[in-house]
Order: sequence, then structure tokens, then C-alpha cells
Amino acid sequence: MPISKEERASQAAKHLSFVKGVFSKETDESVQSTIIYEDGEARSAQLPEPNADSTTTNVTTAFATSALHNASGKIALVDAASFTRPGGAYEDGTFGPEQVLCSESNLYPVLQGIKPLYHSKNRGYACGQLFTDRAAYVKNVVFNRKGSIRKADVIVIPGPNRTRALENHRSERECDASLANRITTLLNIAALQEIDTLIVGAFGCGRQGFPANQVITQFKDWIDTHPGSIANIVFAVPRVHFETFNEAFGIPEPQTTTEPEVKQEEELFDPSDLPEGVTLR
Repeated sequence: MPISKEERASQAAKHLSFVKGVFSKETDESVQSTIIYEDGEARSAQLPEPNADSTTTNVTTAFATSALHNASGKIALVDAASFTRPGGAYEDGTFGPEQVLCSESNLYPVLQGIKPLYHSKNRGYACGQLFTDRAAYVKNVVFNRKGSIRKADVIVIPGPNRTRALENHRSERECDASLANRITTLLNIAALQEIDTLIVGAFGCGRQGFPANQVITQFKDWIDTHPGSIANIVFAVPRVHFETFNEAFGIPEPQTTTEPEVKQEEELFDPSDLPEGVTLR
């Protein structure tokens, strides 16, 4: 049975109290080391040489935090973040991709710590709910799942909201350009930071209003243009989008070849093979 918003708010309060007490040092270090990428900065940056020959992709319906514990190398997760409010409405019991990240890490107090540097300076730039490419790169966020501790970096960047933007009289062309620029930005940041494994959700899909195939095309175009710039990309997507993403980015199932059945030739009967004393009549 799904838990209520009030119950999630209570869980959030307990979790926040825990991480503030246990991971206060790590939180302060993450706040101090956060890098801000201004609008357009990462998109126009010169990327380093690829660290792999090609980019491997995989798709899962597990939460991004679950995918993290199965990943290797230098890892970054994409936080499709609230543009002006740290963690969205996490403390109020809201449930979504950003709140899932907050619920299993010290990300929320880190976001609160960078609010003057990031969220507050974003005010006035909502652009009809398309927002901008301004992003925060947070280092060494501590993720804790049932006592298993993993550290990973987090790319904090807002997803453009096509549905709301159209209601605010923004054009389809503006929406499409925002999506393309945002995906290029987050992938470029991962490449600039020499990430081995990037974990990203169905960025722009669902309530954000972009069709899954459009989102997939943007990711594929970047991967084809920059093969190996990110060694591994894991798409942690809801079940409703799994089939579409898996068709594009899933690991192909190995094809099994069936050996043709070889019919054995029947041995010819030789009367001389009969035991001594036995004759045919």
C-alpha cells in the first residue's frame, strides 16, 4: 500500500536529522567543492579526449540509487532538480526523482548549502518553465542504502517542462531547443569531469511533457558524436518508458544458434554379425 505524503514528510525529517548528524563533515566538503556551470558554459566547452573506445549503455527500471550500487569507476548521477528550491518539496513529502536521491543520501543538506550560490541566483530566469542550462556539479555525495555506503558526484540541472512552457505561450521550437541544449549540457559536464559511469533518468519525459523518442534521439546524437567520452551510461527509467529506452539503449540479448540435427545413417545389417549357431530363416 503506498505511503501517504504525511508519512513521507515524517520519513524525510528523520532522514535529514540522521544525515546532518552523521555526515556533516562530508556535507560541508561537498558544499565547498561544488562547481557552478553558468548558462551555456558547459555546452561550448572543449571536451577532453575520450577515456574509452566507445560508450556502453544499459537500461534498468531500478531507482538511480539502486543502479549506483551496481556501478563502477567514477560515478555521477543526474538530479533533474528544482530550479529555485533545494530538493523541490522533499521535506513536505513530495515524491519524485529528486526526492528519491535526497531520501538515500546527504544530497538535501548539500543542496540547502549551495542555495545562495545556485538556487537563489536562478530566480527570475524560469523562462516560462523551460529554465536555463545553469548547473551545479556536486562532488562526493554520500549515498547510504541499508548500511552500504557509496560516494558519487551529482549533476544538478533542471529539466525543461514542455507542458508548462506551452501553456506559458512558449513555442514548440523553443521547447525542442531547450531539451537539446539541456541534454548536451549534462552530458558535456559528465565528460568534462571524466566520469566513467553516468546514471540518468528518463530526462524530460513524463510530467515534463517530452516524448520518449525525442529524448532518446538527443542522447543518441550526442553519444554518436562523442563515442567513449563517457564509458558507461545507465538509464534508470520508470517501467512506462522501459521498452522504448531498452530498444534504443539496452544490452542486446545474445543470439543462440541451434545446431542442425544430424541424422545418423542406419547401419546396414550384415548376416555375418549374428552369433554363432543363429541363422536367419
